[in-house]
Amino acid sequence: MNNRLFKGISFFAITSIASLFSPSGFTTDINKLKSQRTLFTTIEKKLKTKKDRLYHKSLKQLKGYPLLPYLHSLNLINKLNKLSQKDIDSHITTWPSMPSNKRLQQKWLIFLAKKKRWADYLTAFERSNIRSSKYQCLYGVSQYKEGNKKIAWKKATTLWLVGHSQNKACNPLFQAWKTEKQLSQQLIFQRFWLTIAKGNIKLAKYIDKSISDNDLKKQTQLFWRIHNKPQRLTSTKILNKTQEKHRLIYLYGIKKLARKNITQATNLWLADREAYPFSLKETTKLDKWLAIRLAKNFHDDASQYIVRIDPSFKYPKVTRWRIRLALINRDWSSVLSLSEQLPEKDMEKNRWRYWRAVAINHIKKQQGKLNTNKSILTQDIFTDLSQERDFYGFLVADISNTPFNMNSAKDTVDTLPLQKLASKFDAFERIQEWLYHQRFYKAQSELNQLKPFLSSKERKMVAYLAQQWNWHHQAILTAAKESLWNDLQLRFPSPLSNIFAKYSKKQEIDLFWVMSIARQESAFNPRARSHAGAKGLMQLMPATAKQTAHNYKIKYRKESDLFRPKVNIALGTAHLSKLISKFETNKVFATAAYNAGASRVNSWLKKRGHLPLDIWIETIPYDETRQYVQNVLAFQVIYKSLNNQNPKMLSTKEAAMMSLAAFSPRPVTIEEVSRRGTNEAP
Repeated sequence: MNNRLFKGISFFAITSIASLFSPSGFTTDINKLKSQRTLFTTIEKKLKTKKDRLYHKSLKQLKGYPLLPYLHSLNLINKLNKLSQKDIDSHITTWPSMPSNKRLQQKWLIFLAKKKRWADYLTAFERSNIRSSKYQCLYGVSQYKEGNKKIAWKKATTLWLVGHSQNKACNPLFQAWKTEKQLSQQLIFQRFWLTIAKGNIKLAKYIDKSISDNDLKKQTQLFWRIHNKPQRLTSTKILNKTQEKHRLIYLYGIKKLARKNITQATNLWLADREAYPFSLKETTKLDKWLAIRLAKNFHDDASQYIVRIDPSFKYPKVTRWRIRLALINRDWSSVLSLSEQLPEKDMEKNRWRYWRAVAINHIKKQQGKLNTNKSILTQDIFTDLSQERDFYGFLVADISNTPFNMNSAKDTVDTLPLQKLASKFDAFERIQEWLYHQRFYKAQSELNQLKPFLSSKERKMVAYLAQQWNWHHQAILTAAKESLWNDLQLRFPSPLSNIFAKYSKKQEIDLFWVMSIARQESAFNPRARSHAGAKGLMQLMPATAKQTAHNYKIKYRKESDLFRPKVNIALGTAHLSKLISKFETNKVFATAAYNAGASRVNSWLKKRGHLPLDIWIETIPYDETRQYVQNVLAFQVIYKSLNNQNPKMLSTKEAAMMSLAAFSPRPVTIEEVSRRGTNEAP
C-alpha cells in the first residue's frame, strides 16, 4: 500500500474482555466507586473555590480512588503561603507521574516570584522541569535580584533574540538590562530582523524605535521603503545585493510585490537571481514560493514561468503542480512527460499512477488506438489500482463498476497482555476515571506523560485499550501513530451512531457521509477545538452554528453547547444539508465547502467548474482541502463496507463527471453525461 491513510485491514478478535477493563478492576466495591466518583466531583468544585473542609473530612472515604492525588495537588495550590519547597518535593516524589505536578510547580514558582522570594525561586526552578518563556524570564529576574548579573544578562540575551513578543514577565529583566546599558544597538538590530523573518511587522516597528545608530537606522529605513512600496525594487540603485541585509530586504520585497503583481515580481526575480550572490537556500526558497503561488493562482502564464524558474525539475513539489496545470488544460502528453520527471518515490504513489494511466488512455483514444468498448480493467495499471484501499483505488473501482477491495487480513490478540498492561501503570486507572468524568484533555495529559515509559508493543496496545474504553479519538490517533493501518474496526468506529442516524435522516442526507465528515474533522473527539475556533465533533465555527441554529430553529444558547454531541451533530447535519442543496447534490463540492467555505468553492467553480470532477479535486489550491475531500469520499466507502452497505463512493451523476467516464462500463444516461461541467453553484 502506498497511501498510509488507508493501509490494509485487520482487526483483533477481542471478546469477553470488557469486564477486564471496567473500573471494578482496580476498585473491588462498585458501589464504593460510584460514591467516590460523586464525592470527587463535589470536592473538586469546592477546592476550586478554596473551600477545603469537605476535602479533609472525606480523605478516608476517598482512599484508593485513582484521582485522589489530583485533589491533593489542588489542596496544596490553595495553601501555597503555608508550604515549603520540601512540601512540593514530597508531593512530587510520592506521585511522580501525575501531570498535575506541572501545574503545582507553575503555581509555586509564580507564588515565589510574587512574594519576591528570589533565592527560593531559583531553587524551585532548578528542581522543576518548567522551562516555558514566562518562567525563564522570572529565572532571569531572580538571578538579577540575587546579584548574579552575568547569568541574568546571558538569560536576557537568549530571551531577547526571538522574532516574537516575549511574555510580560520579561519586562523587568529587559528594563534592568537596558538601564545598565547591556542592551546594545546591535542586539536591537538583530531582533528587528528576527521579527521581520517571522512576519511580525507590528513588533518590528516597535523595535525599530529603539534603533538610534545611524548606519543601522539607514538599513531599517530602507526596509520600510520597500515594505511600503515594493515596486521600488525595480530601481537598480536602491539596493546593494552583495550586502546580506540588502538581500534580505530584496527577498522580502519580492514576496510583497508578488502579492500585488506576481508577473512583475517573477520577471524581476528571474533577472536578478543569477546576477547576485544569493545563497542556495535563499534561491530555492523563493523559487518554490513563486512557482507554487503562480500555479495555485492559476496564472495564465504559470506554466511558462515555472519552466523558467525550474527548468531542470529540481523541485518535486513544483513538478507536481506543473502536472496539475497540465491536467487543467487536459494536455495529456504533458501530464505523461511531466510525471516522468517526478522522483521515483512520487511516481510509485497511487495519485500519480492514476493520472499516468488516465493520460495514457486519453492519448490512445486521441490516436484511435483505444477500444472504448473494452473494460479498463483489462489494463494492468487500472487492475492494480482498483485493488488499493485509498481514494484513487476506490475511484477506479467505482468508475469501472468492480468490487472495492478492503484488503482484509484478520489477526488475533491475547486478552491477557491487555489486562496486564492496564494494571501495570497507575496512569491507566486515572485515565479511565477522567474518561468517566468526560475530561478528555486530562486523560490525554495522563497518556502523554506515560508514553515515554511504554515499549513499542505497549504503545500499539494502547489503541486497543482506548477502543475498549470507547475513547475512540485516542484509538484513531494511536492507530495512525503506531502504523496500525490494517484494523478498520479500530480506525473507523461508529460512536453515537443513533444520534448521527437521527439527524442525518431528519436532514435527508447520507449517514455515512456525515460520519466520514466527523471522523475527518475531530476523529470523534467531542471536546475538539481548532486554532481557528471550530468546536466539537463536527468542528463548527460559532458564527456558522449561530446562523444555522437560527435558520433551522435548533436550540443553541452559547458556544459551549457545541461540545454537546447532540447539539453539534444537529447543527452539523443541518449545515451539510444546506451545502448539499446549494451545490445541487454534489457531495464533492459540498464536502470542499464544509472545509474551506462555500464562497471559496464558488470561486473555484467559476474558474474551473467546467473540468472533469477528478481534475477539479486534484487542482484544489488548498492542500488541506484537497486531502480532506479525498479522505471523506474514501471514508464513506470504508464505513459502508463495515456496515454491510453497498459501498459506492460516487453518485451516478458524479461518476459521469470523471476523466475516466469515457472508458467506464458503469451505465450512465445521456442526460447525465451532458450535464458535465454544469454544476457550478447558483
